[in-house]
Amino acid sequence: MPKTRQQRRAHGRRPAPRRKRSGTALFAASMIALVAAGGAAAYVSVKHPPPLTRGASVGEHWHATYKIFICGFRVTNYPTVEGEIHSHGDGFMHIHPATEAFAGPNANVGIFLRLYETTLGRRPDGKTELRFPDGSHYTDGDTCPNDHKHYDIVMTNKGKPVKGDPGLYTPHDGDQIVIRFGPEGGQTIKHPYSVVHHQPDAGIAGPQAPNDVLPTAPPNK
Repeated sequence: MPKTRQQRRAHGRRPAPRRKRSGTALFAASMIALVAAGGAAAYVSVKHPPPLTRGASVGEHWHATYKIFICGFRVTNYPTVEGEIHSHGDGFMHIHPATEAFAGPNANVGIFLRLYETTLGRRPDGKTELRFPDGSHYTDGDTCPNDHKHYDIVMTNKGKPVKGDPGLYTPHDGDQIVIRFGPEGGQTIKHPYSVVHHQPDAGIAGPQAPNDVLPTAPPNK
């Protein structure tokens, strides 16, 4: 039976069928995008790894430089004393824990200093104190000899202040630690540990060490 004119018009206005996207193609495109994103994230992680927040683990061997300034004088280097966190008179902390007692959070600045009978840390009243084996000590708010200005103990790493208890800071490989009470200075004082134990002065290691004149006595409190 022939179609009427209205049936022919209706057939002409009928929309063209939509092509269905293949489910396999969509899955493949999703997997390609996922792999590409993962590869980009891995590249960024390798080129820009997140900073370490932990202390050294057993078996690792890290090195961090240190300097100590007291009232305008630089304290000379700690002499050689063996330990899991120690120094060799070279201005470096040698951090290579062999036991858990010196690893992780225990691989810190306070543990290093304690080997040399030096303490650095927060007191119960919230003030930071630095105490040397010869009895000299410095606390936040104290003054230097012949100086009425009050100073706090400041510790920096690569020029940036270290927050919190400085004694609990865990130095990482390549860190540059500076502990300071009062202004920095060019002249040096013999390290109190060497004085107390009658050891030769370790001096200041490195090609940039100044030709300093040692005062007869450190500016102890």
